Amino acid sequence: MLAFAAALMGALLASEAEALFGFGAGFLIVAALGLLHRQSSRIDALTARLRDLEARRGPQPESRARPAEAPTPEPSRTVAESSSPAPAPAPTPEDPPPIPSMVDAKPAATPSPSPAFERAAPRPAASRAPPVEPDAIERFAARLRAFLFEGNVPVKLGLLVSLFGVAALIRYAASAGWLTVPVSMRYAGIALAAIAMLVYGLKQARERPAFGLSLQGGAIGILLLTVFGSFRVPDLLPAALAFGLVLVLVASAAVLAIRQNAVWLAVIGFLGGYLAPILLSTGSGNHVALFSYYALLNGAVFAMAWVRPWRAMNLMGFVFTFGVGALWGAKYFRPELFSTTEPFLVAFFLMYVTIPVAYALKGREPGKVDATLLFGTPLVAFPMQVALLDGETMPLAFSALAVAAVYLLLALWSRREEKLRVLGQSAAALGLAFATLAVPLALSARWTSATWALQGVALLWLGQTQQRRWPQAAGVGLQVLAGLAYVASFEHGHDATAVLNAHTLNLLLLVAGAGACAWLLDRAHENQRSAGGALLAAAALGWWFWAGVREVERLDNVYASTGGADLELGAGWLLFVALSALLAAGLRRLSDWRKPAWLPALAMPTAVFAVVVAYLESSSWLSQPRGFTQLALAVAMVAVLPTMRGLTGRQATTHISALAALTLALGLGIREGLEAINAEALGDGWRWILPWLPLAALTALLLRRPTLAAWPVGTDAQAYRRIALGLALLVLGSVWVVTQVVAGTAAPLPWVPLLNPVELFQLIGVLGLAAWLKGLPAQAPTRPIAAVALGAAVFTLMTMATLRASWHWGAEGLAGTPWMTSVDWWDVASWTVSQAALSVVWSLAGVVCWVLGSRRGSRPLWTFGALLLVAVLLKLLLVDRENLGDLLGIVSFLTVGGLLVIVGRLAPRPPSRLEASE
Repeated sequence: MLAFAAALMGALLASEAEALFGFGAGFLIVAALGLLHRQSSRIDALTARLRDLEARRGPQPESRARPAEAPTPEPSRTVAESSSPAPAPAPTPEDPPPIPSMVDAKPAATPSPSPAFERAAPRPAASRAPPVEPDAIERFAARLRAFLFEGNVPVKLGLLVSLFGVAALIRYAASAGWLTVPVSMRYAGIALAAIAMLVYGLKQARERPAFGLSLQGGAIGILLLTVFGSFRVPDLLPAALAFGLVLVLVASAAVLAIRQNAVWLAVIGFLGGYLAPILLSTGSGNHVALFSYYALLNGAVFAMAWVRPWRAMNLMGFVFTFGVGALWGAKYFRPELFSTTEPFLVAFFLMYVTIPVAYALKGREPGKVDATLLFGTPLVAFPMQVALLDGETMPLAFSALAVAAVYLLLALWSRREEKLRVLGQSAAALGLAFATLAVPLALSARWTSATWALQGVALLWLGQTQQRRWPQAAGVGLQVLAGLAYVASFEHGHDATAVLNAHTLNLLLLVAGAGACAWLLDRAHENQRSAGGALLAAAALGWWFWAGVREVERLDNVYASTGGADLELGAGWLLFVALSALLAAGLRRLSDWRKPAWLPALAMPTAVFAVVVAYLESSSWLSQPRGFTQLALAVAMVAVLPTMRGLTGRQATTHISALAALTLALGLGIREGLEAINAEALGDGWRWILPWLPLAALTALLLRRPTLAAWPVGTDAQAYRRIALGLALLVLGSVWVVTQVVAGTAAPLPWVPLLNPVELFQLIGVLGLAAWLKGLPAQAPTRPIAAVALGAAVFTLMTMATLRASWHWGAEGLAGTPWMTSVDWWDVASWTVSQAALSVVWSLAGVVCWVLGSRRGSRPLWTFGALLLVAVLLKLLLVDRENLGDLLGIVSFLTVGGLLVIVGRLAPRPPSRLEASE
């Protein structure tokens, strides 16, 4: 019956074309439900019968149980024990006594000891599985069956028919146009529903706060969306009325949020308020109305910050205010709008500078600073001020001073509260940063890199104070951005003002920012070594040296253009090196931070090249005022070296480089002084040797009196004394080798063999090498090498001294060639007089070494003399025999022969090895 009723209902509700389908669908659906009900009834009946059978097979009643005294056979009992009759139950008063039996009188059978007849242990009965609970689908199907086929079926049929009737009515009303509602009524209905939800949420907030607040937030959001949507419909909601409704909703949300301490309720309301100018914009571009509206909202945020210091509200207001302001400024701002825009920027800046004070006083963690607003407000507002002023430097300088005054006053006021200590310190850092920034801003518009560098220091310091990583990372990142900003704004040019020009001051601020951040990062590590600190210290050194290059180049170009000669590249760089060393000395005296020691260690080696450049620019530079740069360099060395104790590598580099530059400059000064007091030009011998005399004297002092030579560090220099000696001897040895081919003129003095500047220098070098060889232990591995080096040096000195004498005397007398300072020594060696002189000198030296070696028992000395004599003999056979027709050739042959006879007379045999060892 139900199936046919459903079929008829389906046919009535369907259209004429679909009547048959509706009839069949209704019939099939209800028939299927009937079959399901029938099947379920059968399953329930079978389940009930099964439970009844299980109950009948359950355990016997307690009255029919076996008597308690009857023993229960254990699993380990034998078959005989289990087959013996159980004892009769005790007689009761109602039962007659049992009749004795023969079977009972028989003794019990002896149990078999064999385990083969033992009964296996009985298995425990299997426990029943608990009944499976029906799942959610089965429970829903059961409830649906109970609703359709149990209880008052006619009433349920009536409800079902009524539902189909309502569905048919709605369908008819929709097709007839009864449900067409105007747009205004739709929005009004949505608004009424939202208001009802808001009221219901207020009622539920007392019992269920989370549920009630969710309803309230959703209702306010729906109302705001309704206002925005209504405004977009033409001629439905005027702009003024829409703004008024938004303000009412924002105020309502603020009041509800404060009363219920619900931050997200306020966020939803104010989010709609800040979006209102964007979504309700008419395109008029009225910035006064826009900023006045935002000033009203920010005033509410400012007031709420003192009652409920919600950081989310503060950040949202900050982002929307300056974000929308920046978008408007990029699109609509013109210089003539400055007077109506600047007051709003100042007002917003002051609001969001003060809000962190409320957060520090009344926040969840009193004393904690909102670094985003404290540092982000000037970081965003000051670039906007620059854009409004169109890069005018003096107004920007005064703006920076005003900002510095605000932060310094805030720092002074914060001293009243202990929990505002960190806020006051941060404000003081920002005030000092902007006060410092005002100086370069007065001269140049390169404010971005300097601002970011100084604020990076403040952020890193604040992050370390509060032990927060994000401000520290932001501080380091600002240093990178500062460098990029400088590179982006770089312009190649020179200012007329020395040092105190915009470009140099900007670089100095970058140096201060990177150096301070490196110090803060190193200070946080126990060993004062961190990767970030090393990179930032390298950046600071790079900015410092670039500032020096720019300033020295500027000075050189300025003086070149004005015709002056006070400072040039070489002298200017020496002054920069001295300043670098003095700066490092000051930093090292203030703290034990190691990184400043890299400054003189890197700068001092360049002083040597600066001395050479200064001399090439002007050979008389030391006699001019610029020569005082050497005095500055010496003072800087004396000041910085004691502060570098414990840093052996950097101290050695600084000390050795400074001494090299000073000795070279002193030697050049001695040479130029002698040239100045002599009317005749100095010979090339003096010009070659004089610059290296101070270095040779310092080397001798370092050998004999190392403590005196290492002043002002004294015994600290013992750690690198050998390195200094090795470098000095390498330089002097190179000069010794190079001067072998120098003519060695000694003007204004006459040239005398071995007593001229070049040969005296070379002779002193040979004597020094001999003294070193004599001081070596007999078994030293370097002794054979030193002996060979000494022999080669003596041979070279003899040969070149002989050729030099042949050139000097032959050029002026015997040979008659004109005097010259550039000598072709191969040509001089081909002269007959040169060959004769070489034979005689080599023979004399060979004889002396032969005799002395034999008399003193020095086999190496004797061997050297023998080698010289062999060389003479070979020379006579190969070279001098061609000069036998010349008097000089004959003299050389006779001299060599006579000397060999003398050798045979004085020392006919070499010393024995035993004598040599003794």
